[in-house]
Amino acid sequence: MSVRWTVGLLVCLAPGVAPAPTYAQAAGGVAALTGAAAPPVRSAEPHRKVRAKYDAVADSTRWSVVTHKGKYFLTIQRPRLTWSVGYAGHERDAQMPREVVLEFRTQEPQAALDSRLVITSGGGGRLEVRSSGAYSDPGVQTWSHFMRFGVPCAELARVLVDEDVTVTVGGIRERLKPDHVRALRSLLDRIGAWPSR
Repeated sequence: MSVRWTVGLLVCLAPGVAPAPTYAQAAGGVAALTGAAAPPVRSAEPHRKVRAKYDAVADSTRWSVVTHKGKYFLTIQRPRLTWSVGYAGHERDAQMPREVVLEFRTQEPQAALDSRLVITSGGGGRLEVRSSGAYSDPGVQTWSHFMRFGVPCAELARVLVDEDVTVTVGGIRERLKPDHVRALRSLLDRIGAWPSR
């Protein structure tokens, strides 16, 4: 039996092999998927970075995820980004929280030029939020600066449909990796703010 017949027979007998999608050249040189339905809303699966903490004294629950840990060493200056949502009790009630709070931390000598948060996606989505508060903390060796932003859940969900997302505060830019985007989708899903369709 020739090699061609052997390969053909194996392809026919392989269970569950789906035909590969075909691509057509679209105007402007962009490859477009043909013969397939429009992609669904990206799923929001549970993510290992999303943490829940219950405060028995205040009877409240806080969900949070740290997408960027922050790094300051010699010439390396990277901010810390912590996203969180809080609500009363153990279980979220029927009222969905309206916003996710982003705490943006920088450390001297890095400082934001203004107090404006801009989140953009590769698909053209853009979200702009002014700071809802800021403070500085004199650390052991250097000052840390904190800014908080109340980011509307529905607007954040629209931007996070795309995998290519950038966060900018006062000229300091950080790219969200696909793992960061998945973690934020999971955070929104935990509070019922991620689209389910």
